[in-house]
Amino acid sequence: MISDLPINQLLECLPLRKRDKFISRCEKVELVLGTSLCEPGKDFQHVYFPNAGIISLVKTVIGHPPLALGLIGNEGMLGVTTILGVNAAPLTGIVQGAGYAVRMPISQFKQALSEFVALRKMLERYLYVFIGELSQSAACTHFHEVEPRLGRWLLAAHDRAQADHFHFTHQNLANALGVQRSAVTIAAGTLQKRELIRYIRGDIKILNRKGLEAASCECYQAVNEIYSKKK
Repeated sequence: MISDLPINQLLECLPLRKRDKFISRCEKVELVLGTSLCEPGKDFQHVYFPNAGIISLVKTVIGHPPLALGLIGNEGMLGVTTILGVNAAPLTGIVQGAGYAVRMPISQFKQALSEFVALRKMLERYLYVFIGELSQSAACTHFHEVEPRLGRWLLAAHDRAQADHFHFTHQNLANALGVQRSAVTIAAGTLQKRELIRYIRGDIKILNRKGLEAASCECYQAVNEIYSKKK
């Protein structure tokens, strides 16, 4: 049941009565794997607050594979840039891990921002985090090798999946890192030989979290430090 799932951490900042009032105006929806929730340049129709599941933020450049710049789980929301008064989505939002969310139409959300002051303040801090994470991801893609980048991505997915076991195909991971599938195969194979993960036909299980953190680039910790400023 959706009601049994962890509450979105941004909505959790609201006092209980206001939180319930806000959520009562939302629609509970299933996040179906592979579904596109927004397209760059097109207006957001809804904002999404995931309870469980993962949304990937993807940038596509003609002639190159898609590149995932960030992940959104129950720590965040899809559509935070609308608090700036701009309705157009900057990136593609694709469901990377199935789950559930509550969503609200943009028109209602903008009205709610003036009513729920605590939420607006939290979202302003979250927007800072969102920009910082995208910047860190861009630097990571340019400077770091595939294996530590894969480690960082798996740690980020692990945090949002709220479980030791989740599903990413080789193509999912290739798209996330902006590399060929063969590069993912080699990097995942190395992590598996080191007994940090188990990876069989897209099913991933984290076996050694501390070891994976050590194998990851410093960008994972850098993003965590950025997130600490959200609170």
